[in-house]
Amino acid sequence: MNSTTTTTTTDRFYSIWRNRYIRDCIRCNVCRDNVINVTIEYINDNHRYLSLFTYNDKVEYNIIIQFQIINIDDVIKYTKSNHRELIDSIYIVPNFQIDNSDDSDEEDVETKQREQQLSKELMYSFHQGLRILSFPVVYQHPIGRNHKLPDSITDLHIDCGYLYDVNSPFVDMILSELPPQLKKLYLSRDLDINVPMCTIPDTLEVFEFATTSENFKHFVVPPNKRFQDCLLQVECGQDLEWVAQHTWVHRAKFASYYFDPTYVIPSHLTDIDIHARFDKLGRGVLPVSLTKLTIYEHKEPLEVGVLPPGLLDLELHYYDHQLEQGHLPDSLTKLIMRDYEKPLKPHVFGNRLKSLTLVSFNEEIQAQSLPHSLEYLDLPVFRGSFEHVGPLDNLNELKIPHLHTSVAILLQNVTKIDITTRGIPNKVFLKDTAIQDLYLLYKSLDRYNLYPGFFPSAVLNIEIRGLDIKMKGVIPDSCVSLNTDQTNLNTKLLPSSINIVKY
Repeated sequence: MNSTTTTTTTDRFYSIWRNRYIRDCIRCNVCRDNVINVTIEYINDNHRYLSLFTYNDKVEYNIIIQFQIINIDDVIKYTKSNHRELIDSIYIVPNFQIDNSDDSDEEDVETKQREQQLSKELMYSFHQGLRILSFPVVYQHPIGRNHKLPDSITDLHIDCGYLYDVNSPFVDMILSELPPQLKKLYLSRDLDINVPMCTIPDTLEVFEFATTSENFKHFVVPPNKRFQDCLLQVECGQDLEWVAQHTWVHRAKFASYYFDPTYVIPSHLTDIDIHARFDKLGRGVLPVSLTKLTIYEHKEPLEVGVLPPGLLDLELHYYDHQLEQGHLPDSLTKLIMRDYEKPLKPHVFGNRLKSLTLVSFNEEIQAQSLPHSLEYLDLPVFRGSFEHVGPLDNLNELKIPHLHTSVAILLQNVTKIDITTRGIPNKVFLKDTAIQDLYLLYKSLDRYNLYPGFFPSAVLNIEIRGLDIKMKGVIPDSCVSLNTDQTNLNTKLLPSSINIVKY
């Protein structure tokens, strides 16, 4: 490049960079969707650069400047900082606490009292402009004056940590007047609410809280709101009566000591977790609106038509009765069974199932028992054959403890697959499959030496973990990209077609 071209290029760059709008766009796009973790020292040293991001820039480009409070020194630094308005997110670590124990040393008592006062003052010192606040419940006594959080807060996370049945007057004070722009609210499941009324702002989009109706009843929710992450813990009949009248909660979990299989559950519930043991479900007990169901133990065999026809997601624990066609609805897209140890019969799962996990299964898989719709298959202890299954063309993730030679039949027409296994007991040949993108994780204490014919002959991209290449011909000539964790790989063993090697 001659000097004239260099000058022209340089001039062009600076002419663009002088344009403030373009410069700001470049800066914001480079930092888009990033969390910038800072200390107060870093803010003090770099506030001129951090202040180039306007409030609207950070909201639009999802740029978050976050400060973690780990100890009382961080509290002091934050409250005294002249540049704390640059902070978007404050995260107070869960183990942050003030020692309230008695101590005979007068100097130590004074220090602890000062720390307690500083920690209280912190909760009154959050700056306007703060958007995200996460803090643990550490105050078990009244604070002393009314207080509300900055109006700018959009995400609020309150965690009880390892405490149970926690009542916090400070939290009650906050809940009595939530920030008007709040979009996300997370409350720890062990939090007890004692505020007379908590009005949910219209802006709230995500509300996560698992609790009883005694706690939920304090919340006043705008009409037509439904919160996916609110879960009612059913402990008595009154809980079901309450949720029947409050449709903004549409998930319920029945405790181990309460479930009446003859009770008609409110029709708007879409997600139910039955942790109790019971004999069997009758027809009409579960609402037709149900899309997700977890059953801890169903003692009797399922009957045809008991499960709702629109059910999408089912998890069964302690169920080991033979599944027959019609026991499961054809609508199912995801199924987890933890204790099923019976053969898989044809057409049991319907033709829409995409994800199947059978935790204890190690029985025969009969022909036409695994639907072609499957995309995810997890069989943690299965050591049998897939020879009767035939190709599963939509499969993109397979988890099995041992790669049986018949796995080549299963993956015959698949072009992209992730495989996780703990063993390759016999030589497996994938060379005749259509796989072009392969990720293989070998989860064993010992590494495995690969051999020619293992990889698909048309493979383009290979990523392997726990496997070694120690001879020529292992990697097909079609491969252009190899990602491996082998530290002593001899690149002379690789074909010339590979132009990218990552370690």
